[in-house]
Amino acid sequence: MKQLERRYERRAEIFKALANPLRLVMLEKLADKPWCVCALADELGVDKSIVSKYLSQLKSAGLIEDTRKGTLVEYRLVAPCILQVASCAEETIQEQKKKLLSEE
Repeated sequence: MKQLERRYERRAEIFKALANPLRLVMLEKLADKPWCVCALADELGVDKSIVSKYLSQLKSAGLIEDTRKGTLVEYRLVAPCILQVASCAEETIQEQKKKLLSEE
């Protein structure tokens, strides 16, 4: 039972990492190419400390990894399948909209 519990705990950790709109945007950006904190912060128009914190959370969840290139640290998506969860969520939203419109 402990092994099963741990598996669900790990899944919950991944969903917690996804439970923020900015982290979702960051994952989509990282799917395209590796990014460093400064460039990603500039691209998103948010403070570097926030980007750094969110990248750390995504890394802890096992969704991204970092690579050091001299003094530069780049982050990249290592679990591209996670974007399917976002696609599924978008499909669900669209279906809910259709249902609401048909009920009016």
